[in-house]
Amino acid sequence: STITVTATPDAGYELDYITVDGERIDGTTFTMPDHDVTVRVYFTDDAALPFTDVSAGAWYLDAVSYVYANGLMDGTSGTTFEPDANMTRAMVWAILARVDGETVTGEGWIETARTWAMANGVSDGTDAAGLVTREQLATMLWRYAGEPAAAGNGISAFTDAADASDWAIDGLNWALGQGIVTGMDDGILVPQGTATRAQAAAMLMRFVEL
Repeated sequence: STITVTATPDAGYELDYITVDGERIDGTTFTMPDHDVTVRVYFTDDAALPFTDVSAGAWYLDAVSYVYANGLMDGTSGTTFEPDANMTRAMVWAILARVDGETVTGEGWIETARTWAMANGVSDGTDAAGLVTREQLATMLWRYAGEPAAAGNGISAFTDAADASDWAIDGLNWALGQGIVTGMDDGILVPQGTATRAQAAAMLMRFVEL
């Protein structure tokens, strides 16, 4: 049978797209298979991004638009996103908690995020104020996904593969195989480099869209 999805966005938002079992569909109609499916509706801010430091040609524009429209990341002010700024471990816990449907706001947001991260096996809850590295972020996403097996040894393609921590190898290989994390233009991965807000936005968008 043919199914039409009716989605009413909140004020200030518009329908972006719909996925059925993770596959993006054209429009709002799809043919129902002979089994249950998961339908997800994504909305986007119907106005331009308010951030003056995210240019129209920036490689991270789509990612910033995505995390902002879906309430995963906010700006550092009403008009700035600071794409090159770093993120703390607690910020990542909070974002993943929001992906999981948790409300993480108010003065106690760090403890709320820490409790969620520990309960869900995402992190041990230490060093909340520490800057998150690329390998830490990849590993947290991998743990949240249920620690799936990696397809291949993608990290071996990078000249700085030896810089990755032993505990991060499985998570990095999985994230590389899924296209969640990518290398730099010069063919290195920089696993222990701090993750910028732009990089985090891109990784989160790719992860949620799996």
